[in-house]
Amino acid sequence: MNKQTIITILLALVTMVGQAQTFTPVVEDSIDFVITGTTTSSHDSVAMFLCAPHGKIEKFPIVGGKFKVTGRQPRHTFIQIGDNAENDLRFIVDETPTSINLVTGEVSGSELQQRFVHCQMRERDIDRVVEPWWDSLGDEEKDRIIDMRGGRLSDATAKDSANFLKYEDFMGDRDALVRQIIRENKDNVIPAYYLYVHHSNLNYEQKREFMREDAPYAHHPAMERPWKAYWGMILQMNITGKTAPDFEAEAPDGTMHRLSEYTGHSQYVLIDFWASWCGPCIASFPFMKEIYATYKDRGLVFLGVSCDKNREAWLKALEKHQLPWTALRNPARKGDACDLYGITGIPAVILIDPDGKVISTDLEGKELKVKLEEFFNDK
Repeated sequence: MNKQTIITILLALVTMVGQAQTFTPVVEDSIDFVITGTTTSSHDSVAMFLCAPHGKIEKFPIVGGKFKVTGRQPRHTFIQIGDNAENDLRFIVDETPTSINLVTGEVSGSELQQRFVHCQMRERDIDRVVEPWWDSLGDEEKDRIIDMRGGRLSDATAKDSANFLKYEDFMGDRDALVRQIIRENKDNVIPAYYLYVHHSNLNYEQKREFMREDAPYAHHPAMERPWKAYWGMILQMNITGKTAPDFEAEAPDGTMHRLSEYTGHSQYVLIDFWASWCGPCIASFPFMKEIYATYKDRGLVFLGVSCDKNREAWLKALEKHQLPWTALRNPARKGDACDLYGITGIPAVILIDPDGKVISTDLEGKELKVKLEEFFNDK
């Protein structure tokens, strides 16, 4: 194979990658739909809204335990109907009238609609087993389970460990069922809903199995978020082991700085991407402050990079939470730091080695703590 042929192939591959990473949704024609149903709810109405992605809520009256939801939406839009009594089900907009019992899940309608509801009833079967146990826990016990799952609980007890294992078993069953549902429905649009909701729980191999350009669900509007997350994961894999992409960001005093000012100077660099409006980011601060206190004098440069568009909101959050590390803000939405590092959700932590190369793009909680201990103990 001559040099010109190799160059031609490489250029073709670059073009293909560029095309693949531009999501083009296929929006079906709008149609009228009718969903009638029954419920035992004592409330006076059901709520209906688009659920993947979310849309505004509309209410429809419940009269004598019966309701009727009508509307006009693009075919195959996902909508959710709930009776305000924890009986919520999702539906696919199609031409065939649907009848549903929100409590039992008994459904009539198109084959696709029936299949979608039955998938959700299988989820309910798992939820029914664990919900009584979960509801029996106090708020503090629940918080400790979540903190333990995120690797942020340093004083876990035997009871915490038992609760955590039970919770993990439940989540494992739920995740396994979701993967099974996607595999069983590769010939229709149902996977678009499950990938929209659960894509963050899938590893790379699982995403590679499901994210197929030729799948019937590949260009459903709900797939924009899963595709971006998948491409972000591939980008992160590609930059790992390479020189950290440089970017510019603003300090609280208005001065501009580049990442390259901090990297490549024989020190590890940790970048914590966050925003003032991000609840999980705020919840991670106590743990991240522990990391900072442990390693700030041992050669770790800690950068908190905010994605806030609103500068005042960023400054207020810095003051409120008393973040002790170097604070920067990179609010751009095109060609920004998040794009460069394939970040589609925050908080997100990037680790850079003393030579300025990316070590990791996906560590958090306990895994982050273990990795830092490994680096600095070796050092």
